Amino acid sequence: MSNALRSVVLAVLLVVVGLLAGCNVTDQYYEGVDSFGKQTVADWKAMPEVVDATYEYRHGLDQGQLMYLDVTIRGDVDKDTVIGQLQEVARKNFWQKTSSTDVKVNLAVHAEGSGLGGGSATPGPVIYQGGLGQGSGSPEEEYGPRATTR
Repeated sequence: MSNALRSVVLAVLLVVVGLLAGCNVTDQYYEGVDSFGKQTVADWKAMPEVVDATYEYRHGLDQGQLMYLDVTIRGDVDKDTVIGQLQEVARKNFWQKTSSTDVKVNLAVHAEGSGLGGGSATPGPVIYQGGLGQGSGSPEEEYGPRATTR
């Protein structure tokens, strides 16, 4: 086997091993998508109806662009109204923070439950699970120009 062919085989082998080991050469991290998650959680936590909120941004060749938003709201609020407000905040941030159209956003809303022993608040059951829903009008008219950052 010639040195050139041996080098090509070795290079291909290293790439395959790297991909199988989880070293994703094309990571597909989008700063705007991550910024969307951070801003949405911060905005939600500022709402008096929200007990807690988190996000998880997953990205890569094997899974694409995924955003998981998880929020717990107080048990004594009008749940449908608050879910609508949460979706509206997230839609606005998505429009203003990222130009990406290939992101799947999953929203899970929990109602606050009572913890055992001591009465501390804990997340209750999921009362809404789905996407961000559709707004009532043109996003550009409601939120201004679209972000240019993915």
